[in-house]
Amino acid sequence: MLHHLGVSIDSSDHCSEAAIQALQFASANSARISLWYAQGVPDGPLDQLRREHRASEALARVEAAAHAMGLPTRAGALFAAQPAHELLNAAQIAGCDAIVIVSEPKRLAENGTATIDMLSHASVPVLTFGSGCLPPRIAALELLHTEYQRLITLLFKWLFLLSSPDPLRQRTLDPYRAGMQAVVDHVRDTLHPLRCCKEAWFFGPLRQRIDDVRAEIDELLLLGQREDKLLDDLESKIAQPLDSESAVAALAVALEQYARQIWAARGRELGGMALT
Repeated sequence: MLHHLGVSIDSSDHCSEAAIQALQFASANSARISLWYAQGVPDGPLDQLRREHRASEALARVEAAAHAMGLPTRAGALFAAQPAHELLNAAQIAGCDAIVIVSEPKRLAENGTATIDMLSHASVPVLTFGSGCLPPRIAALELLHTEYQRLITLLFKWLFLLSSPDPLRQRTLDPYRAGMQAVVDHVRDTLHPLRCCKEAWFFGPLRQRIDDVRAEIDELLLLGQREDKLLDDLESKIAQPLDSESAVAALAVALEQYARQIWAARGRELGGMALT
């Protein structure tokens, strides 16, 4: 009987899906979860910013899915010269009785030495979830997923841009404001109608047929409303002149709040669908 699973994740699509399988496995064993995003030491401050944003998105998404499934969870990013060793050390300190690797097979092959190192030195079982363990994809939801990935890519670029230690960034950011507004318009004109269709055609019937997921679907609908409010706030900050550090800081806060809401809502949805 397993009581505490340590789950190593990355930011790939395979990881997102395989992590849900790991969470379902934990739920079946009434186990709690520790999530880690292990990666090498950054090359410098800018590289660290990029890596931190990637780790934050992946961890927030899977952690939200775990919460939707009612699993006790904690999450953290690990930076080390030997990520595999750092992960094993973290799992030992946390008292994990098994480790789950949900990286996509290609990445496992590319990082073969680190993976073999982990398997060789682990004192607890190491499990993986391959593509054959994943459920079939739903075409309509895949369209939303593709749009989500495009939005996430842009959010990463903006977060990096606003976090960069550039003394002239007010002047540097001005040309990007029109692009930011164009994406906000795209979210309203494309993503929001797609989300409304999903809520009406997928969530609605599901809510009526399966009592166990009603509360979770209601939570997803509330998250959608909060997402709309945060987008309004972000749009208002984009419209303000970026003529001071305080204006840039306010835009950065609004952007991060919106990004985290998107990440959490995506994870919560994945976790909620796993309950069906």
